[in-house]
Amino acid sequence: MISAPEMRESEDEVDEADDDLVRTFWRKMMERYGGEDAYNRTIVEQFKGPADPDIIIVVDKLLTGFDAPRNTVLYVARRLKEHGLLQAIARVNRVFDEDGAPDKPFGFIIDYTGVLKDLGDALASYDALQGFSPEDIASSVLAIRDEANKVPGAHAALLDVFKSVSNSFDAEAYARLLADEEIRAEFYVRLSAFSRAFSVALASPAFIEATKPELLKRWKDDLGRFVSLRAAVSLRYAERVDWRDYEKRIRQLLDRHVIARDVLTLVEPLNIFDDIAIEGRRQEKTESDASVADTIAHQLTRSIEEKWDEDPIFFEKFSKLVRDTIADFHKGRITDLTYLSKVRELRDKVQTRQDETDPTPARLRDDGHAQAFWGLAKRNLERVGVDDVELAADIALEISRIVQKRRKVGWQYDRDVENVIRNDIDDFFFEELRGQRDMLIDPAILDGIVDDVLASARVRLAQ
Repeated sequence: MISAPEMRESEDEVDEADDDLVRTFWRKMMERYGGEDAYNRTIVEQFKGPADPDIIIVVDKLLTGFDAPRNTVLYVARRLKEHGLLQAIARVNRVFDEDGAPDKPFGFIIDYTGVLKDLGDALASYDALQGFSPEDIASSVLAIRDEANKVPGAHAALLDVFKSVSNSFDAEAYARLLADEEIRAEFYVRLSAFSRAFSVALASPAFIEATKPELLKRWKDDLGRFVSLRAAVSLRYAERVDWRDYEKRIRQLLDRHVIARDVLTLVEPLNIFDDIAIEGRRQEKTESDASVADTIAHQLTRSIEEKWDEDPIFFEKFSKLVRDTIADFHKGRITDLTYLSKVRELRDKVQTRQDETDPTPARLRDDGHAQAFWGLAKRNLERVGVDDVELAADIALEISRIVQKRRKVGWQYDRDVENVIRNDIDDFFFEELRGQRDMLIDPAILDGIVDDVLASARVRLAQ
């Protein structure tokens, strides 16, 4: 990005051919953009985006009023000091986490003139940093060699997570160890520290030249192996964060530094309700039966948590059954194959809402909402010793009818609509329980039924 040729100031001699080239380029830019301001503005906006240009070379430009968070590398080829140095450094210290963009945990400063040795003084004299400690200020810019020196220790700390696993290449044993959430969280922290230090170190030719090739290869291989493990266990244990984008970024990092393509194996999500896909995964033998079972069990648990409010009674029961089955396997009480069989059976029951130990009355089977309300009504009635499944069914059907009759768009947030629904339900309780059945039930229990059922209805029957 240049200034208009007649405004260029330089002590260097420029031959006429170069001068003509510059002027020709400038005329083309002015014709294309219509003026210097538009030219500067367009180039800057394009640089902020994902396409070209990837690099901008400037002289005495863009030190103020320039904010491009994707800017990752700053090349400093002239003397800067104090405020000017801080302004230059600020060009690459912006956080950038746009979807689909490369990871940017920090910016790089390539110092050709040795100005960074003055950075401490510049930071210390900056009024806006007066509240920060000298240690915080000193850590704002780190030499690549300092980060590179962390690689061996970070690698050792990462391996230490798995010290209890006798076979260091037993991926299944590693994955089972990471079933423990605390161990898995620590693994993520240590893997992040290692990948961060190693990725910075790989940006330095001096580091690559000074490191033994066999050690460099081991670190690269282990990074690939552990990133694959991270992606696999995040899916296996149904974590809310999908690490596959992280895995792809590490693949790009390793590919740039010439590593075998088969080090990383992208892990595809498994549809736990697709038995053909499950059997295909087993036949490919890319995962053990235990791994497939863990994936089904933990995704089923996550699905139950997400749908909990739709039918709290049913999902509470099956959540416990799934958790008990997971615990039985990890305590060695059942085999891999039995584990897989049990979680598939539980999955089918959750999907079809089957509960042989507490069957739903036949007349409710065509009304999924009434089935959920029945469980809630039944639980509240049992608290006062009323074990009458048919009464609970009557209540469930009538409340389902009332809500569906009175609801309208946004009813779940409309207090007036809810009051009408409650009044209709109270009328039903008075006429049916006192008038038709001559039953006296504690009003607090009836209120509990209404509160529980409406909480479910707001989710199930929302508009």
